[in-house]
Amino acid sequence: MKILIVYPKFAEAFWSFTNAIKLVSKKSIFPPKDLLVVSIHLPITWERKLIDLNTDKLKRRDILWADYILISAEEKQQISAIKIIEKCNSLGRKIVASGSLFTEYSEEFENVDHLVLEDVRISLPLLINDLENEEPKKVYHSNPFFEIRKFTESYYTITNISESLSQNIQLFHA
Repeated sequence: MKILIVYPKFAEAFWSFTNAIKLVSKKSIFPPKDLLVVSIHLPITWERKLIDLNTDKLKRRDILWADYILISAEEKQQISAIKIIEKCNSLGRKIVASGSLFTEYSEEFENVDHLVLEDVRISLPLLINDLENEEPKKVYHSNPFFEIRKFTESYYTITNISESLSQNIQLFHA
């Protein structure tokens, strides 16, 4: 399975530091941590590629390469997320969407094939299991309990961290 992980562009605003970041020859403040966390939940046998629209462009060939397009977004990325969805739909690619934008406004995204809502660490494995059994559903919700797991792959292996000003680390604890 080939998964294209796409991080939508943030709308330009004062706090996005779009112009200030250029002073230090970087394209973003942070790598897309949420999507990097999502990537480590994908089966190790699946191919994956990350495109951060804050630092790169989404190309037609990248979309056509993938079996599924995985998007995670928050409300500040809504305009970019909608454009990505429209482009992927026009090319006939299946879309998996997660993040606060899709959790909050899930009813507005009928053109998304699979919605992975709330805690992606819980709901994404449910989708993966259904995809492997060829019985995927439209919507996946998490439950309030999460089993802590250890991951051997660093999520920074699929990003070019030299394009970012800083690096953030997420620690999991009980």
